[in-house]
Amino acid sequence: MRMVIPSIFTRKPLLILSSLSGIAVLGSLILAFLKLGGLSYPLVLHFDNFQGVDFLGNTTDFWGIWFGGFAFIVLNFFLGEVMFKKERVLSYVFLSVNLLLSLLLFIITAVIIAAN
Repeated sequence: MRMVIPSIFTRKPLLILSSLSGIAVLGSLILAFLKLGGLSYPLVLHFDNFQGVDFLGNTTDFWGIWFGGFAFIVLNFFLGEVMFKKERVLSYVFLSVNLLLSLLLFIITAVIIAAN
């Protein structure tokens, strides 16, 4: 039985974009598990300079936010794979946006951890 490699991995720039995106997602996942593993008190999920803390939640709320971002990243990856066969420029766009989303997910995770 032959292993099927996604066609977007045949191009070096797309492989680099996907790899960097995967590293950022994996880094945010490891960071969240290490820092938010056994917390029982409410987490500060949103604050600003004028009103202060305005959104509290628990770890399940954080994981809901994290998995929502992860779902967008997976969706963009599959859209990039589909568009690679039809319109290659769109696959570059989807995977570039995918890298930005995964970096944003990492930053969100780091900010929530720093605020708590």
